[in-house]
Amino acid sequence: MAQIIALYSVKGGVGKTASVVNLAALSALQGRKVLLWDLDPQGAASWYLQTEPESAPKIQHLLKAKSVAEGLRPTKHRNLTVLPSDQRYHDMEHRLAEKKDAGFRIAKVLDGLTEDFDEIWIDTPPGITLLGDNVLRAANLVLVPIVPTHLSERTWFQLKTHLVAEKITPGKLAGFLAMVDRRRALHRDFRQAHLRDMPELMDIEIPYAAIVEHMGDSQAPIVFSHAKHPAAQAYFQLWQQADQALKKL
Repeated sequence: MAQIIALYSVKGGVGKTASVVNLAALSALQGRKVLLWDLDPQGAASWYLQTEPESAPKIQHLLKAKSVAEGLRPTKHRNLTVLPSDQRYHDMEHRLAEKKDAGFRIAKVLDGLTEDFDEIWIDTPPGITLLGDNVLRAANLVLVPIVPTHLSERTWFQLKTHLVAEKITPGKLAGFLAMVDRRRALHRDFRQAHLRDMPELMDIEIPYAAIVEHMGDSQAPIVFSHAKHPAAQAYFQLWQQADQALKKL
């Protein structure tokens, strides 16, 4: 049965999609059969993997366990498959709300895919939403990118409060610092200042790097195109820590 790993954030612009693409690619590189499910209507993860939005399944097919597999698309990367997204999925919240099992529909759909893959990575849209709650309930591991700023810190605690209020218990919740600029004092000092308040924070930093922003130039994960770059090495370290967390579940 596949392990399900979600990249989730209340706040946008924190490097979530770049992270999920590179982490899923690293698992595929290890020989694991990997699915990346792009649930963000922006479709950026799909685009990075050179999958056209027109190939994304219709929402009514996406939310049914019997038909979702029809939307699977191979990528040019060995062992890596994508379930693409496009702007049509902006209506996902309304479609979910109409279901009797609105809070658990994604978990039921995933049940139909878990036997075909070793890992399923999910890119979720930002915000506290019904779709996000679905993913949080379904995931074995939820990774939350946190830019070392006060606003990003605030959204982390908003997420923690929401989980308690809605009685949602992911398999494991872990944060990691992303888009870290070591030239800024706030970024350098963030971890030490919040060690006690954020025990779920992983000991890894993904640096701010132009090469990540330019992933679109080659439409390929940087762990493939620039494997020796410090940012790619940081993603590998994050992948190792995530892999260890999964093994402990």
